[in-house]
Amino acid sequence: MDSSDCHVIVIPLGIQRKPYDLQSLIDCIAIRESVFIEEQGVPRDIEQDGKDNESGHILLWSKGNPVGTLRYRKTDEGVKLERIAILPAYRGKHLGKILIREGIRSVRMNQLEEPIYIHAQEHAASFYATLGFIEKDEHTIEAGIRHVTMYISRESELALFDTDPHCM
Repeated sequence: MDSSDCHVIVIPLGIQRKPYDLQSLIDCIAIRESVFIEEQGVPRDIEQDGKDNESGHILLWSKGNPVGTLRYRKTDEGVKLERIAILPAYRGKHLGKILIREGIRSVRMNQLEEPIYIHAQEHAASFYATLGFIEKDEHTIEAGIRHVTMYISRESELALFDTDPHCM
């Protein structure tokens, strides 16, 4: 599967939500519920933390189906990419790279210049490392799952765009 099979809907920060944004946000939450609550056993009150309205969202579609999502928001440490999820049937098809790339693009198009970081589940840290994220010596447990903080440099951001022929 390549990116020509996909399209992305961006729900940006800081604007009044339009009706189609609301349906896209519902699709994002449904994917997160499937992955985090049903598959990984994250408690609903942790996954549904009330920060969706203050966040930007990316919804990834593949062949007419919403299959992946991420949320981003500004924090004291920078801009955090979080709630990164792809439905199980669509994993291993290089969609994670598309999702992360579009999240970074949306952050920068919203004029957010702060460093971008994630709290990656430890089992997924090697995937994020292939995209240029660098592990900081900061490990946490969130919802009973081990996480590591990872940042991406501006150079690695640019490289992520430069290596994808379907980009920009």
